[in-house]
Amino acid sequence: MTASLVLAVRETQYIEPLLHYVHHSEYGEMLNIKAFSRMDAFTEYMKGGETPDAVVGDPAFIEAWLLGGRAAVPWAILEEAGGMASAKNKSALGGKRITKYQALPALLSSMLQLCDVRRSRTASTLSEGTLLLGVVSGSGSSGKTTVAMNMAKQLGSQGLSVFYLNLETVDSRGLFLRPSGGNGPGLERLLYEIQASRDTGNASAIGLGHYTARLDALHCDTFRPVGNVKEMLQMSARDAQELMELLAADGGYDIVIVDTGNIGEERAEAVVQRCGHLVWVLRDDEVSIYKMGKWFLHFTSPHSGMNADLPGKSLFAVNFVRENVQQAPLPEGLEPDVLLPFISSWSLPHRGELSLNSPLFQRGILQLCGMITGMELPGPPSNGENA
Repeated sequence: MTASLVLAVRETQYIEPLLHYVHHSEYGEMLNIKAFSRMDAFTEYMKGGETPDAVVGDPAFIEAWLLGGRAAVPWAILEEAGGMASAKNKSALGGKRITKYQALPALLSSMLQLCDVRRSRTASTLSEGTLLLGVVSGSGSSGKTTVAMNMAKQLGSQGLSVFYLNLETVDSRGLFLRPSGGNGPGLERLLYEIQASRDTGNASAIGLGHYTARLDALHCDTFRPVGNVKEMLQMSARDAQELMELLAADGGYDIVIVDTGNIGEERAEAVVQRCGHLVWVLRDDEVSIYKMGKWFLHFTSPHSGMNADLPGKSLFAVNFVRENVQQAPLPEGLEPDVLLPFISSWSLPHRGELSLNSPLFQRGILQLCGMITGMELPGPPSNGENA
């Protein structure tokens, strides 16, 4: 099914090459774009009876439309590099922000993500609302963040709307990705707003779009990283819980992937408690599996305070497996759901790009994603990579 999108920007020289690219690429079958460069023509069209799947435009166009009373469709402001597209009124908060000048495939992918048409491609397991997926580990150096980011990339590339939430004390994604674009407020400012809303009981009025940034490499949204480690050290289980609730209630995402830090931190325990699905990532060695077993036993014990459904919502991904043969068995009663291969090239310096583009690794990730969503996802192309 083709998605219909309205684009409103002031420059005709911006519109023409974009439409030309759409008409001569695979996006021609996915996107039908109606573009406007004049405010009067845009506002007149939006007052008509035809409702698009999404609206994207310069701040002036979007604000004028919002002031007129918008329809319930996804929308985004085009943000120019070097600054944040500022809204003159609070009604313009709550949408998405897309970098205006970027590679056309990345730009169109971001636009396509907005369209509700994508929801027809989701499995029945996603039809009841946003799926919260926690990625956890009982020990360090398990490859947890690599797994979480690869899952975000694969699910996002299949047309799902994905949010990647990193709750590590020290956000390690900078080893893999360039910093998120823009210079707007990030997670630390949002946490202040969440805490302040407890006094007013008005958390539902918080607009997430003001704080999000696009990760084009992963086909998903995220928050800009927290620069001050102290901010993350002070983040409580309640903060994490309310943050996840806010993302789920937003309604703009099919899946929120929560990448945790140390499993003993209270915010990680909040993830284990709140998320409807958990992926336990562990190395194929005795120490990692032993520690995971102890934590799993703790969380499933009556005195832990956790929900009794932990085993039913948990999947186990054994990482760094050589020649597809697991060396260290899981504790009694647990079985691995997927084996992820050891990739020798990842031992090289500056491996960030490689970690997100390994066909061998992606096969296991796609298998894992299919178990969670119920979708049959196409496999990655083979490039002859050796493990």
